[in-house]
Amino acid sequence: MGYFDEQQRIVDYVTNDGRIIELTQNKENLKSYYQVLEIYEDSTQLAIRYPGYKTTRNKCDYCVYLVDEDGEHPISHVEIMYDLYGKTTVQNYQHMKKYIEDVATIGRHVNIHTSLFQAFEHGFSFEKLTDLMFYIAIQEDINYPGARFQGRKMCFYRYLEAVYCKVHTNHQIEDAVDKAIAHGYIPRNWNDVGELYNIVSGIQR
Repeated sequence: MGYFDEQQRIVDYVTNDGRIIELTQNKENLKSYYQVLEIYEDSTQLAIRYPGYKTTRNKCDYCVYLVDEDGEHPISHVEIMYDLYGKTTVQNYQHMKKYIEDVATIGRHVNIHTSLFQAFEHGFSFEKLTDLMFYIAIQEDINYPGARFQGRKMCFYRYLEAVYCKVHTNHQIEDAVDKAIAHGYIPRNWNDVGELYNIVSGIQR
């Protein structure tokens, strides 16, 4: 499934009789509903909780979790950025960049170059990291629709910046993280990184 079909599947999960399950006035039902989306070979689950705090009558915000024997672990953009950063080397940078671009444009059903196999021996597995980027990206498309906002482009810009920082010295990972946690404004992309953003900037949502 690509972005459109999977987004519709999530909308179907978080609705009741065709209506989005909204927050109650006192928000006592915040993230009270639970839905498993994927189960992996090690029995870890990828799940969502909803409604999230950005939920409205028209938007179904949710939180993405990995769930294992130790409980639920909410996953953030920053955690993904540091995982990508840790996996990146000078030798595999171009293939890591393409992997991120492919998830951004295609969705979950992507392949990776053999040079990346070793990188996935630590941190998130290939399946988990791909799914985490994908489902969090759908959340961004839901929360920030329309041409005025970046939607999933925003998170993939940050993921690209994370791997860029591993092999270049003109920006630091901390600078990219600061942009990922910024509130109230859309961070500007760096203007001295060549064609880093080109593929993602061309996404039509």
